Amino acid sequence: MDGDSDTFLRLDSLTPASGNENGSRYWWESTGRDLANMLRAANYPQQTQHQFLSYYKNFLCPLLGGAISNDNESHMRSWTWDGSTHEYSFELKGSMKTPEVRFVGDFSQLRPVNWTDPLSSAKTDQVLATLATRIPGFDDTWYKSLKDFLGCSHLPSSTQKELVVETGHASPILVGFDIFREAPQDSNMLPALGKVYFLPCFAAAAKNTTRFQIIRAAICQLPTISSKPNILSSLALIEEYLASKSEDWENGARFLSTDLLSSDQTRLKLYFRCPDSHFETIWDYFTLGGRIPGLQDAKSQYRDFIEFLTDEAVGNQVRSSRALAGGIETGSRRKMTTIYFSLDNKNPYPAPKVAFCARNFAANDAQVARGLDRWLGKYGWDDCNKSIEEYIRHAM
Repeated sequence: MDGDSDTFLRLDSLTPASGNENGSRYWWESTGRDLANMLRAANYPQQTQHQFLSYYKNFLCPLLGGAISNDNESHMRSWTWDGSTHEYSFELKGSMKTPEVRFVGDFSQLRPVNWTDPLSSAKTDQVLATLATRIPGFDDTWYKSLKDFLGCSHLPSSTQKELVVETGHASPILVGFDIFREAPQDSNMLPALGKVYFLPCFAAAAKNTTRFQIIRAAICQLPTISSKPNILSSLALIEEYLASKSEDWENGARFLSTDLLSSDQTRLKLYFRCPDSHFETIWDYFTLGGRIPGLQDAKSQYRDFIEFLTDEAVGNQVRSSRALAGGIETGSRRKMTTIYFSLDNKNPYPAPKVAFCARNFAANDAQVARGLDRWLGKYGWDDCNKSIEEYIRHAM
């Protein structure tokens, strides 16, 4: 790594984050530093870095709770595979010159857990309140509707505790940020799109149904959804595909997300675990068994992507362990390849994407980086004279 970014150092010296080592200061020095270095590695304009990081330090860090402590029995780990609160990513769109930085954060009250209401969304609501006047076009109508339908905070605390034990975590909602490269002229506005992710596991368990069926019901009750025929027809295609599989495929549903925009602009995204690491199984899910047209020409690119990452011994070991376990693993801490479908009213079909879980294919991070560089080179995306490994080392 190249040391701390200039923007981070300037903000760090101007005003100390409120709190102390066990609070917002901890989050600024850890996650704030991560984001600052990622924005620098991606060559974001200085003004954009300053506007977003100022907001992050002053408004989000105080809402993340106490510092992570593995020894504190009143603390719970977050929803991620390693229990951390954040997942970061670079988004490349045909080029490595101008990647966008994105992250998802968990603002659930986990440090310490509020056992009288462990599935409360109060902290998430506070985060959204900081966004309401800072994101152009902000609209939380669908967020509120989904929260009312999927939330379990109204249940007795004893029932909530049982759901936490059953699902293995206490993170009902996550907040995501896509950080734009250009900052708004108004310095009080954020260069970002806000999103929320609902984990359907709690409501599905409480209502004794599958995770997909609870997601489907949540979408179908949204206000104005009857005027969104393309969203409903896309949802029906997913349901039709899953109906051709065993019921446990429906419990592979992992998230339902919505943008914090009006219903005419927002996208709904449905995330599913893929039960296999064989390419043809992944591709069949990706295309919903051929129900999504126009994807055949891209198949070789996706196949190359996996082949460039794959260590055959690793792939065989993963498939062997899956065969012994049977079914789809739904535990929040198990990383698996994820298929997700973006639904909006502008398109008659779901737009699929796939998040390949590299540990199912590659032996280590270095192999992943080399495989990505080969793929980017083959398809003409390596246009900035910097490898993936360099990107990550400079950022983290």
